[in-house]
Amino acid sequence: MKVLTLVSTGLNRPDRDKLIREEEADRHPRSSYYSTMMNSDMLDEKFLLNAPAWRRFLYKFLPTLLSQIFEAYFICHKYDIVVTWAERLGYPFALLLKLTGRSVPHITLSSWISNPRKSKLLRFSQSHIDRILMWSTVQKDLAINKLNVPPSKIAFIRKFADQRFYRPMNQETTMICAAGSEMRDYPTLIEALRGLDIRCHIATGMTRGKLYDTVKALYDINDIPPNVTIGKKNYSELRELYARSRFVVVPVLPTDTDNGLTCILESMAMGKAVICSRTEGQVDVVQEGITGIFVPPQDPIALREAILSLWNNPELATQMGKAAREYLEKYHTLEQFVDSVKQIASVAIAEKNKRKNNIQK
Repeated sequence: MKVLTLVSTGLNRPDRDKLIREEEADRHPRSSYYSTMMNSDMLDEKFLLNAPAWRRFLYKFLPTLLSQIFEAYFICHKYDIVVTWAERLGYPFALLLKLTGRSVPHITLSSWISNPRKSKLLRFSQSHIDRILMWSTVQKDLAINKLNVPPSKIAFIRKFADQRFYRPMNQETTMICAAGSEMRDYPTLIEALRGLDIRCHIATGMTRGKLYDTVKALYDINDIPPNVTIGKKNYSELRELYARSRFVVVPVLPTDTDNGLTCILESMAMGKAVICSRTEGQVDVVQEGITGIFVPPQDPIALREAILSLWNNPELATQMGKAAREYLEKYHTLEQFVDSVKQIASVAIAEKNKRKNNIQK
């Protein structure tokens, strides 16, 4: 099986040889594992630099995502299947296939199918998506019940953290932390921490050259309390931050998506309990009272009480963190994720080939 995977990062990522050296030196999560096990070329921004000269010239005038989609269209005949990592890549690619009458095996990973613009695009493009991989049961149910996506086209898959890179470390916990950008509610966290004698670092900043409004809201606060520091971390620094934290706080705004899941899974892999906002979309991973604590969204008083409760009970925080690590090892490892994608891709290829053979007969 030869796979082409579209991903929306690349220019700031090391080349493959350097990436593997970074992984082997334990300075980077195993990002190359997917491409190796899937036998996949990764169509990111760097991949576009290898396109023929006439297409490189064309891509200068197009947004990067459109350039990736067109490049995938031009070369997909060389591959057994195309995997698109995110709706902004998957749905337009499927629509391009539909408009040109082209059929190739195609699976896409989706996390926010309820977004109005994305759901409209999905209605037009789903005929050229063989499987929609989703790690949110809320979004999965919405796709089936409100968007009328056939259940056979939806595959539930569990998101992952690299449990070898993010792992428990025997280190004194002298602080707490938060991380991430999308849909974060950092102003509520700031108010909850105001006046406490608990240090907290918020690991956030620009993401792929973009400053999310939720991060800008944090930077717009003029009176950040002295116990709070802010700044982006690289992978090794983030792991060190998790290790020094007694637990991790994931404050998110009300949403029907599972925003914060990456941070939650990384924290669990580190053996850390999580305090998370109880939103409509965040239902699949955190187990109340076992691996973490839910608090009402946008409620600084409730968040403050949860932080104090867990900070003042380090034995409970340790117990929850141990349970969190066990849960992640059981359901959310990198190997489990890649195996699931590989199996789904193999089935999609077989089904497409069977339909093609039946038509030819």
